[in-house]
Amino acid sequence: METLTIVNGDIYTPTHYGPGNLVIHGDTISAITKEQLPPSDEVIDAAGCLVIPGLIDGLIHGGGGYDSMTGKVGDIETIARAHAVNGVTSLVVGISSGSMEQINASLTAIAHVVDQPVADGARIIGSYVEGKFGSLAKNGAQNAKYITPPNFEEFHAMWAASDGTLKVISVAPENDENLEFIKHLAEYKADAYNDIVIAMGHTNATYQQAMDAIDAGVTRATHTYNGMSGLHRRDIGALEAVFDHPNVHAELIVDEHHVHPFWGKHLIQHKGISGVGIITDCTEHAGLSAEEWQKDAVYEAEPDAYLLKAADSDTLKYIKDGAMWLDVGKPTERLAGAIITLMDGIRNVMGWGFSLEEALTMATLTPAQNLGIDARVGSIAPDKAADIVIVDENLNVQNVILRGKAVKS
Repeated sequence: METLTIVNGDIYTPTHYGPGNLVIHGDTISAITKEQLPPSDEVIDAAGCLVIPGLIDGLIHGGGGYDSMTGKVGDIETIARAHAVNGVTSLVVGISSGSMEQINASLTAIAHVVDQPVADGARIIGSYVEGKFGSLAKNGAQNAKYITPPNFEEFHAMWAASDGTLKVISVAPENDENLEFIKHLAEYKADAYNDIVIAMGHTNATYQQAMDAIDAGVTRATHTYNGMSGLHRRDIGALEAVFDHPNVHAELIVDEHHVHPFWGKHLIQHKGISGVGIITDCTEHAGLSAEEWQKDAVYEAEPDAYLLKAADSDTLKYIKDGAMWLDVGKPTERLAGAIITLMDGIRNVMGWGFSLEEALTMATLTPAQNLGIDARVGSIAPDKAADIVIVDENLNVQNVILRGKAVKS
């Protein structure tokens, strides 16, 4: 088994360890030490750089020019590569509302890459069915035509199509009669559903409905603030339940468009870095330069936006002000996704006044714990997967180690 050592780096585990060295045997970290190391098969000198855990983006919808809903294995592989070169070594791939045929084909493609990871791509933790069981009142960019109440017929079809790799299922609890769907998944998630994570999102629930859903088994809030009832001086809703309940993990989109930094900062301050996981909820444009995505866009001066393509006969996609929007200039104008990668999001969070250590924790260990994968990924420690990123002081990626192999230098 080959040995790789990373020497002279300033290590964040994500806790700041300081100057030190890492020893990697095969695909696993075997030691973290400040001592001088014996010669190994391969050495990476990280002098002047930071050594950090590979980032975990808990909800993405594409990257590198490709969308997660095409049902093509090659597209999922390209998405994995696009995020890996930007320091994101683990992904949960989102599924939007669509026909069951489209959803199931996409879940099957994602499952293929979960089972057969691409060598130079981020590991795919599983899929995330985001909008199918949401609320019509809070559908956002989700296609309302295909939204249904939570039901076992469609869920089990999706579960079968995913070959048991469906990792997160998001529901609007107000549409789950007597919370039967949530309670069933919570009761049998370990025995029958591979420890699936139950999320609450695209929901118009009252505060009490949301609190009851969390008590029944919801452990995650889908892109907190967005597609969520609440934030009103009298009529509180799901958002306030996320703030109030200690047992729910709050996803937070950190592109500074979906959530104003004022509110993002207050969520983190209230729940702490162990209760918030930062995500991008990014579209296929993540990882592309403006020059690249503008090749397939037409600039329109009136809305000051780039028209991308028609999602259907009534909905147009635009990139405006650094994010994707639908129906720009119409009464139905709304956000549809970010175009950043998670490393960009870490820079944003640090700009809000949080330390690198705090921002990294919310992009590594905290999401790993909520997804139940922290025994293997999410931090730098002996016996954990060697998914490591070397960055300069400005967080520009210098080297990516995936499963013990250097893939970007």
